[in-house]
Amino acid sequence: MTEQHKGAAAAFLSYVWWGAMPPYWKLLSGVSSFEVLVHRVVWSAVFMIVLLIAMRRVRSTIDFVRAQPRVLLWLMCSGLLITFNWWLYIWAVNAGHVLDTSLGYYMNPLLAMLFGRIFFGERMHGAQKAAIALAVAGVAVQVAALRVFPVVALSLALSFGLYGVFKKKTPAEPAVSLTIETLIITPAALAWLAFLEHTGVSSYPYDATMNLLLAGAGFMTSGPLLLFAYGTRRVSLTTIGFLQYVSPTMGFLFGTFVYHEPMNVWRLAAFALIWCAVTLYTADAVVRARREKRG
Repeated sequence: MTEQHKGAAAAFLSYVWWGAMPPYWKLLSGVSSFEVLVHRVVWSAVFMIVLLIAMRRVRSTIDFVRAQPRVLLWLMCSGLLITFNWWLYIWAVNAGHVLDTSLGYYMNPLLAMLFGRIFFGERMHGAQKAAIALAVAGVAVQVAALRVFPVVALSLALSFGLYGVFKKKTPAEPAVSLTIETLIITPAALAWLAFLEHTGVSSYPYDATMNLLLAGAGFMTSGPLLLFAYGTRRVSLTTIGFLQYVSPTMGFLFGTFVYHEPMNVWRLAAFALIWCAVTLYTADAVVRARREKRG
């Protein structure tokens, strides 16, 4: 396999991994979403430390922190955003809002374009502006028809989109930045876990199966992020643009056909407008990539 083939395979696996996560979090539905979150943070830190030791990157990570202490602020912000995103996703899956998570992650690439314009001065083409307008129309339809603001979907999209902004500003390789931002949040996670144990809300350790699932949350968190980082360095953004819709599509299928969440005409209309926006965005990316090759 060429490096591009390996990168495409890694990126595809990362999105399939993310898309297949709802059943895993459903297995943990007997544990509160906050407790699952703190275990996810703690075990992610353990996993990343072991990985850094295996990669022999511990010294370079320490040197990076000493050389650029100001970057820790960016990593703290990104750590808080991704932690919030994790918690909301776990809660939404176990509360029967898988379709809302799907809608939120469909919005991600469109929101990334908007943030690129706002924070980095990136230019937006006519088709991209139209795609964002369609996405906004999809949200507006749901709000107007159901009189319910899609808080879960927009919160997931905004938190992950802003996470991308902070990551873009961080001059560190993915394994190093992911380890540092996880370690920054870990003390608070351990303190919260101790509080839960002290007040009797948590009953950890549970049975062997539940303990393994909680420990596996770290691998389930860090694994796809590392695959994604590997893939993005080896394939074009156009390829990534195609692949990134695998995850929300799997979420949509899980929510509709596995968990039988309600699908009315207005929710379907909102999804249809988002899908039109996604199609327009992807088609524009393909056309521009072909023009660049010819030029």
